[in-house]
Amino acid sequence: MSDPLSAVAAGDRTAIITRSEVVPFSAAGHIESPRALVAVAEVASILAIYAALDAHQPIAPLHSRLAAAELARQRALVEAADLGDPRGEGAASVMLFTSGSTGAARGIIHTRESILANARASEQRLTWQPDDRWLLCLPLAHAGGLSIVTRCLTARVPLVLHEGDFDAAAIRALIAEHRVTLASLVPTQLVALLDDPTWRAPSHLRAVLLGGAAAPRALIDQALARGVPVHETYGLTETFGQVATACEPGGPLVPLDGVELAGSPLRIRGPMLAARYLDGAPIAPELTTADLAEVGATLRIVGRADDVIITGGENVHPAEVEAVLAATPGVRHACVFGVADARWGQVVAAALATSDDFDRAAATERWQALLPPHARPRRLALVRALPQLPNGKLDRRAIAALPTEPA
Repeated sequence: MSDPLSAVAAGDRTAIITRSEVVPFSAAGHIESPRALVAVAEVASILAIYAALDAHQPIAPLHSRLAAAELARQRALVEAADLGDPRGEGAASVMLFTSGSTGAARGIIHTRESILANARASEQRLTWQPDDRWLLCLPLAHAGGLSIVTRCLTARVPLVLHEGDFDAAAIRALIAEHRVTLASLVPTQLVALLDDPTWRAPSHLRAVLLGGAAAPRALIDQALARGVPVHETYGLTETFGQVATACEPGGPLVPLDGVELAGSPLRIRGPMLAARYLDGAPIAPELTTADLAEVGATLRIVGRADDVIITGGENVHPAEVEAVLAATPGVRHACVFGVADARWGQVVAAALATSDDFDRAAATERWQALLPPHARPRRLALVRALPQLPNGKLDRRAIAALPTEPA
């Protein structure tokens, strides 16, 4: 294979299958790719990515649901970046944005080398089969979704694209009708698939990678009982997706070949590490994460060293939500924290110190206008005063122990 990331070299083999069409890899040769692409779950977005990879043109798939100001900020950063020779060793190939512990989305630069290393390590763990088809129902602007695109390209196997917003019934139909063998899901999507008590996974579905958020063991056991071969997986945007994946359904996380994991917070070394951040700060050869972990022959993620809430695969930064809540009439102090939830992994909870003029209905309307759905408080504790530490700062541990009610 002359160039694993060349769609043109793959010719007329099937690249994308949807409910209405079958698209060959060669179709990418007729698409022009911008440097910054607002990526949606459509064939055109995937072909644009394939075309950019084929032309050695750096591309940044941006999330289609970003607020307008944030989308403009990310686009400006991408367009202004000096990425050097696009065909040189270590050249920028794909740019993705993620959120760090400070709450600001940060651009990450992956090279062809890191993308290919991720694809090879994934292949060694899962082992491609002649009839494989990988379901794509994750955002293309996230590593979990984009890595499916590049893994399928390098292996010259088709992906089955779920177009539009996630729909559990449509996903179940795609899996059956197009004989999907591999899938990547976040826990909320798996919960939705299992909401139909009559559904059992077909025998041709051989592996479902489950990541993006903490998955309750009860959910995994329920899926296994319904024939869903769940392989928990762990990865980051900086690694272009998985670096540890269970070897068998329901098993523990095991590092992929070539990946070195150590310490808590977890440190990662491996060829799939991104080169650097968009601001120039290096990532390779070692990334220190915010994840607390137990590392041995297997990996167990204990929690996060920071206070980021991960709900349904989306990151929520408490400080950003607190700023909105604290500016609400009748709110004197606000503290935001995560509460474990069987469906979402975590949900956003808020403890508010309120005054007599606090109008809950008006506050809820305000939050719906100012916050994206995943960042809105799902549970509330309304009190007269929030616990404080001796130095006058909020006692976040004590606040998180306050009883809450559905918001």
